Amino acid sequence: MQRVADEDDWIAELGEQLPVSPLSALGLFLATIIGTRIALEHVTTRVLLESIFPLLAATAVVLADRWLVAHDVSLRDRLTVFGYGLGGFLAAVVVTALHLYVLYLEETGARAPLYLLLMGGTVGVGAGTVAGIYEIQQRAAVREAERQSARLEEFASVVSHDLRNPLGVAQGRLRAAFTTGEAQHLQEVDAALARMDELIEETLSVARNGTQVEDAADVALVELASEAWTSVDTETATFETVGNRTLQVDPVRAKQLFENLYRNAIDHGDEDVHVRVGPCDGGFFVADDGPGIPEVEHDEVLEHGYSTTDEGSGLGLAIVRAIADAHGWQVAVGESKDGGARFEFTRGT
Repeated sequence: MQRVADEDDWIAELGEQLPVSPLSALGLFLATIIGTRIALEHVTTRVLLESIFPLLAATAVVLADRWLVAHDVSLRDRLTVFGYGLGGFLAAVVVTALHLYVLYLEETGARAPLYLLLMGGTVGVGAGTVAGIYEIQQRAAVREAERQSARLEEFASVVSHDLRNPLGVAQGRLRAAFTTGEAQHLQEVDAALARMDELIEETLSVARNGTQVEDAADVALVELASEAWTSVDTETATFETVGNRTLQVDPVRAKQLFENLYRNAIDHGDEDVHVRVGPCDGGFFVADDGPGIPEVEHDEVLEHGYSTTDEGSGLGLAIVRAIADAHGWQVAVGESKDGGARFEFTRGT
């Protein structure tokens, strides 16, 4: 399921077609003009006072954009910062132009007014970039708060609804055990309690994994996928990796993601289901040769409560989605080349 199909996807698509980041291009353009002027003139106190601060501002804009790229900030958010920077440029140019016009009316004038407009605009770009970075940080905080709220709602749903069935079974069997004295009722009570414990653990996992990853480490895909496979009761299922790449992940959470995907393939496939893991463009995939997932259900399988069996909690793939969200991955559900299910995890654009 592609979970970023927002109304303004055309913005990201347009940005992907640009050969260079707009914010970096603007900063480099301004820095080049200012630097060229400094180089062509004698270095005087006046030239330094006029040029050095705008030059530092233009350079800082480029470095800020590179920092955003290095930290995997989405293209949409980087374009937002560019919009703030461009707005700051235009606002500063207007203010500088008004000041120069006042000087003109007073017949004082200014040397190189066009250059002064450019320098004022450059400082405006720097101020706008700072404002843009603050804005996207606030947006990220709001999105994270919304995700946490959704996790809490899911937790409340399970506690108030999903636990009622096994709790009712346990209460009924316990009363029957007191009435008849038959031990088999206590076995059913034990099974119901085990089921409740499983539901609680899975629901807590969904809630906990909604937070962002703070301390990620570089881990090889093959190492991570293979270690998770050894932790799952795979019976007669088989597993292989095709290719390798380094992932920056929380190893514990990422291992849980693979484990849940393996269990999903084994629970819904044949006894000898075959699972493949490998890199793909921008991330990695997990695929199997089982019965697959109907296309009409691709948008539902990662949602809380989705299950094709009465015994399933519907939380296994919801946990996968929560872990992917925490790592900033987009999840796409499709069909493998063998006709089974294929889950792709890629960085957002």
